[in-house]
Amino acid sequence: MPRTYKRKTNKASWTADGLQMAINSVTQAGVKIRQSAKMYNIPFSTLQIRLKKQQFASGPKLGRNSVFSEEEEQSIANHVKMMGKLFYGLTPKQLHRVAYDYAETNNIPNTFNKTKRLAGKDWLYNFLKRNPTVSKRKPENTSINCITSFNREEVRLFFDNLENVMNKYKFKGSGIYNVDETGINTVGEPEIILAEKGQKRTGTVATDERGKTVTVICAMSASDNFIPPMFFIFPRKRLSLLLTKDGPIDAIYHVSNNGWINEELIIVWLAHSKKIIKPSPEDPVLLILDNNTSHITYESYSFCKDNGIVMVSIPPHTSHRLQPLDVTFFGPLKLL
Repeated sequence: MPRTYKRKTNKASWTADGLQMAINSVTQAGVKIRQSAKMYNIPFSTLQIRLKKQQFASGPKLGRNSVFSEEEEQSIANHVKMMGKLFYGLTPKQLHRVAYDYAETNNIPNTFNKTKRLAGKDWLYNFLKRNPTVSKRKPENTSINCITSFNREEVRLFFDNLENVMNKYKFKGSGIYNVDETGINTVGEPEIILAEKGQKRTGTVATDERGKTVTVICAMSASDNFIPPMFFIFPRKRLSLLLTKDGPIDAIYHVSNNGWINEELIIVWLAHSKKIIKPSPEDPVLLILDNNTSHITYESYSFCKDNGIVMVSIPPHTSHRLQPLDVTFFGPLKLL
């Protein structure tokens, strides 16, 4: 579909004002419909249908209907802007996925790509035209982010967001959780060994030369509350029960291709957390977590909204300073 459409006919070239004058001439002056249509250059069938259905206000409309109504698009636009404020700026591809998920979740008929589960480029182009408050922004390069993210402005914005949600929801101390994930290699770091002084190289025996990465997700609060099961994700296609043997009590286990959390597994973890901490819209909880793209699907956003879970993200590349789990807990955990 071309981005800038050039008309090839004069079809529907009449205006809403012309239609209104034609309607007035029929309803008020008693002019016949065919005569009024010819007088004001309105198609006879159009004028006849508008009079019959009492549709007087709108002008001509060509092309397909928009997938979403104005209210639905406004909801998506608000979601995009809110995620940007929480350091979860959406890429165009992520917005394509959000639009697709929104349509599927709300049973809205659409022509989006069912295989890729994405809205089309033309939808995004027209969405941005209809919603000028949303625009494309070019982020800084990652190398620059690593150097500059932990700065006064970024940290101030994070605490401003945190203060706003604290004032809005009045969270209890036991309802504020720090959430973080880490990868643990199945081959641990070698311990210090003793050898002859002056020996150039020393070695030790490991069970596996490279090892695999296993993801662990932890959530705990300063009030000594925590979600008992750490969530293990193994880099496999299928889960073997042997991997769960002698694990933490009530732990849950899943697999992914690379051993890291993804968009489907974050929903599983949120549902599991809900079962443990029992939030509700009347008694919400706050999750403070890092800027991971798997956290920002429309499905996870809707789940949190419906179940009294509020998420606030720390700025990118600042978890080494702002995330307590990263600073104090994961180091000793990996030494076990």
